[in-house]
Amino acid sequence: MRQLLLSHAFPRIALGLAIAAGLAGSHLAASSGAAGPSAATPTASVTATAIARTPNTRRPGTPVRQSQLGHRVFVDARHGFALASLGQAQYPAATQDGGRTWRIDGPALHLNAAQAPLVVLSVGAASKRTWFAFGGPGGGQAVDVTSDGGKHWWRAILGEVVLAVVAEEDGKLFAVAQGAGGSGGTAVNWVYASSDGGRHWRYDDRLGAV
Repeated sequence: MRQLLLSHAFPRIALGLAIAAGLAGSHLAASSGAAGPSAATPTASVTATAIARTPNTRRPGTPVRQSQLGHRVFVDARHGFALASLGQAQYPAATQDGGRTWRIDGPALHLNAAQAPLVVLSVGAASKRTWFAFGGPGGGQAVDVTSDGGKHWWRAILGEVVLAVVAEEDGKLFAVAQGAGGSGGTAVNWVYASSDGGRHWRYDDRLGAV
């Protein structure tokens, strides 16, 4: 599915829309920042690790066919980002000509049958240089971000599932991660924020847990 994004990143209100749309039906654990005495405690801060190229995987610059692309987003008429499935791995792919040609633009983000917690199903973009991939509903625990157009990628593990990632106009990223539940197995969703291109994430207690 081709999705055209505005050249400006999403404002903060989009976070509420993402939670409302993506987490519909989830149990609301709290509305004031405290998830309740029985809920697990979120990690206060998470430091991402650099994603290195795995031996014997495709190199950046490798052409990608349209049939190998999954979810894709565009920040303007020419520049877009997508997930590509080649062989037994998923890669970030980019276009600079409106989607006519695509090339791998980073290391493999997930290897089939070997890295289940790292599976990424959804993508987004804040600008021509800042892109991200994340688990999405039914996906994995990671959010992968580049802020230099694919030269370097960073991975953070934020919870049991990363449900949504959105960006503000200033490039700040927000992620909604699902944590272990409290008594009765109720899931708790936490909001993390990054202001340095996904290298460091902090639990945002102003938004609280939902």
